[in-house]
Amino acid sequence: SIDAECEGQLMLSQEPYDRRVAGIISGAGNIKPGMVMGQEGSVASGTYAIALTGRVYCWVTADNGPISPGDLLTTSAVPGYAMRVDDPARAQGAIIGKAMSRLERGEKGLILVLVILQ
Repeated sequence: SIDAECEGQLMLSQEPYDRRVAGIISGAGNIKPGMVMGQEGSVASGTYAIALTGRVYCWVTADNGPISPGDLLTTSAVPGYAMRVDDPARAQGAIIGKAMSRLERGEKGLILVLVILQ
């Protein structure tokens, strides 16, 4: 998520339906970023590659309900984890993407996500 306290910086999301969400940290599950954009020595540099589009693995929690392919995903209360959207009205501006794999209720894990920020 965009860090409101530090210009140009990002931080792990820590709240459900966070409209400051900026993407997914890329590199999990052996999927490497296709292109990295930034500028070293400026506010546009960063430690991690952030996926703004494409297919990447994402840490998710199914505490909010089971996740199935096609489910919309948003930020959760677990820092750095996504969850299934169950309140479409709250999700506008806080959608990270769509699930491309499953996770059963009550579990946490990595699933493949099609990143489509909305």
